[in-house]
Amino acid sequence: MRLSLGRTWLVLCTCWLLSACTADAQVTRAITFTTEGDSFAPVLVVEGTPAIEWTWSDGGTSREARPTKRFGTAARRTHALRVTPWSALRRINIGYDAGDGGSGEIERVPDQHVSAVTGLELVAPTLGQWCSSYNQIPSLEFVNFAQLDTIECFLSGKLTSVTLRNLPRLKRACFEDCDLRELDLTQCPALEDLRGAQNAYSTIAFGRIGAQVWHICVRDNPQMTDQKVFADLAQFPRISELFIWNDNQAGSIRIPATHPENGVALLADGNHYESLDLSGALRNAKSTASVAFRGNRLRQVKLDGCVQITELMLENNLLPAEQVDALLVAMDKLGRGRENIPDWTKPRIDLRGNAAPGEAGRAAMARLAAKGWTVAASDRTVQPPPPPNTGETRIDFVTVGDATHLRCDFDASASATWHWSDGTTAPAASGAAVARTGLGQGEHAAWLVISNGAALTRFGAADGGGQGHLTAIRGLEKAPALAILYVYNEGELKTLARTSQTRIREYHLLGTALSLERCDQVYADLVASGVRNGTIWCAKGTPASDADRAKAAERGWNLN
Repeated sequence: MRLSLGRTWLVLCTCWLLSACTADAQVTRAITFTTEGDSFAPVLVVEGTPAIEWTWSDGGTSREARPTKRFGTAARRTHALRVTPWSALRRINIGYDAGDGGSGEIERVPDQHVSAVTGLELVAPTLGQWCSSYNQIPSLEFVNFAQLDTIECFLSGKLTSVTLRNLPRLKRACFEDCDLRELDLTQCPALEDLRGAQNAYSTIAFGRIGAQVWHICVRDNPQMTDQKVFADLAQFPRISELFIWNDNQAGSIRIPATHPENGVALLADGNHYESLDLSGALRNAKSTASVAFRGNRLRQVKLDGCVQITELMLENNLLPAEQVDALLVAMDKLGRGRENIPDWTKPRIDLRGNAAPGEAGRAAMARLAAKGWTVAASDRTVQPPPPPNTGETRIDFVTVGDATHLRCDFDASASATWHWSDGTTAPAASGAAVARTGLGQGEHAAWLVISNGAALTRFGAADGGGQGHLTAIRGLEKAPALAILYVYNEGELKTLARTSQTRIREYHLLGTALSLERCDQVYADLVASGVRNGTIWCAKGTPASDADRAKAAERGWNLN
């Protein structure tokens, strides 16, 4: 019995020692970086005050989260990183410039010429972001990274393999212009943003993920042999940007739903699609949508209920005359026009390279043009008529202080001139800001003369807010097509013209000195104008405007 107890004690001691050694080995393990350059300046983002230890290839060390190590000459070197505790490490950045829509909250780091990384599993439970854009790493593995939400590998041309397994929080994956041979996203259920253009894979495995995806860009992958990757996008009900041109896709494509709030762009030029079904998608009449399937083999397109479309580009397909007519009639019946399309969008339809329209199609083209559309078909192009000529119009305004920056937009058929308080003039260029300095202190009365008041579509300060130094604006009622009034952060603006005779769809009035009662009048004018689906940024006003605000909301206005 004594011998048995002794052996038991020996076994327990041995197990304890092995456990202690294993734990110690885990503590001393490191993430290693192999570099090829003459320096190494990685960036770590940590939480709290962990102990950081970099051990360089020459034996030197650093305890900084943003070290810079210079070697003088380029060569292959390996460096080790230890962080105690590892759980404090939130981001590793060895290359990032916000390329292809990256976050502005991540620090910019130039390419660190890293050619290999090992030991990343040490931070799998807690790492939030990995950034290695432009580097030379051929392979990366992210397995069981519980908190990882961002992977940035923009323009990493040496990257041929990436493993993405059990990543419950990954939202953005950027592999733009890499050399990936496979891309499996089936275990990334929270994915929102995929950037994967110009790679080498033959297909993309999405599995059942996609409920939160709004952006897919995998354009220019003509080597894809799976031609049905996007045949049915029902699993992506919030898609806002689908960029799949030149991807060797064929057959039919069905997109039954799109993002309910955002603008939408569905761009699939240069594939081999034969039919496109958008029934049920593009339902947000307050926003815009571009649909481009140029250079496919389309014979049939369904647009049932797609009231969001403001651009339809279907050149060089195989649409027969009856389908061309049906599309033009459908677009006309959807009802988009000057009254409900943002002024910065020029609606257009291009069906060149298909059959010419018949009588029904030509009539629909004329109606669309009257509503502001430019429509091109194989045998003709129709454009919106110029605005009616209401004659020369003067818009008066007052600025304060030595300088002002203003802007007006108008139709090309008109001309306009700024008149300054000192008697000088300057030609107005549509869409361009004008800067006037040397006015001196105090208030200065000035005005804009436009040859046709109906041609003016935007008036106010230059972009950016608070640059016009405006105190008063008069005469806007003489601009019946005015669509945008921009006086954001014009903190001394107290007097504003009536706007009930305009077609303003965007009122930028926040940050002004307009009284609450004057804001009431703005809401009353907004309702009187009859415009729908606009946006107003303005103080709420008094209870007297509650009814007008409610009426505006009923008409689809966004009240901010």
